Amino acid sequence: MRRRDLLAGLLATTTATAVRAAEPNRVYRLAFCNHFKRSPRGPVAIRIFDRLHQLGYIEGKNLIADGYFAEDRPERYAEIARKAVQAKPDVIVVSWDNQLIAQVAKETSTIPILWQMPSLDAGFVRNPARPEGNISGVAWDAGIEMQGKHLDILRQAVPTASRIAYLSNRYDWEGTWGHAVVQAGRNSGISIIGIPMDHWAEEEDYRRAFETIGQQSADALMFNGLGGNFTYRKLIADLALKYRLPSIGWSPDVVENGPGLLSYAADWSDYADRFADAVGQVLSGTKIADTPVSQPTKFVLAINLKTARALGLEIPAGLVARADEVIE
Repeated sequence: MRRRDLLAGLLATTTATAVRAAEPNRVYRLAFCNHFKRSPRGPVAIRIFDRLHQLGYIEGKNLIADGYFAEDRPERYAEIARKAVQAKPDVIVVSWDNQLIAQVAKETSTIPILWQMPSLDAGFVRNPARPEGNISGVAWDAGIEMQGKHLDILRQAVPTASRIAYLSNRYDWEGTWGHAVVQAGRNSGISIIGIPMDHWAEEEDYRRAFETIGQQSADALMFNGLGGNFTYRKLIADLALKYRLPSIGWSPDVVENGPGLLSYAADWSDYADRFADAVGQVLSGTKIADTPVSQPTKFVLAINLKTARALGLEIPAGLVARADEVIE
């Protein structure tokens, strides 16, 4: 059994704070603000609704869930944020997007917001133990130091790398995360080459971005998991291999099932349950101040040695020994 599968079983038995049951004869309303295109619910969303059902919040019976989708168009963020607030839901759920949460936060300071947050370092929650505003949620990483951790792992895998491209949406490259990775590079004597992508970037935009990376003579690649990078993560891994760039990202699936070389990310086998429990707590009357941000405590390092061989790269034995998952 893989270590992560074992952890999933353990976490499933220890998930979450107890949640009070739904009140009889009351109808609850959720508003889901999502930057993606409208599409059938994915595995995470399905599991969230399954867990809410277990807690007594049953869609079509005592739970109304309205979706507001930006269709991958940031210019629609203000519109869907406004519509969600106007619906006067009990809780607003916001997907992984710093620009979208900023718009929703502008529209209301009173309706509870639960955010699937990429990182606490976006600055919307200053005290994760006791949020002081109307925003809490579940964080996907351990904070801004993850930028330095990714750089450190990549340098261990490719000790000769001195110029590393950083692929990110423009909003985050120009904000806290971009500043953090540039500083981490300075501290390590590494030149960071920013490759900012527009939020609505599509496949051809990524192909052009890799042409730019090639022209910049980068030795390796870091890419975060936000915006288009998540949508096109498999394409990014394919292009990294094509351009012979050792890479590290947030997506274990492209390392386990594709050509990705390295991934270092939180193990959130129980992510959907934790998030649903937070939603259930707030629906049942718990104040945001009493709903701490849930942060990851376990991280998974995945290494694809097949990709390393294709790149002519020998991963140090010590790094392989520390990996949670090694694809031979």
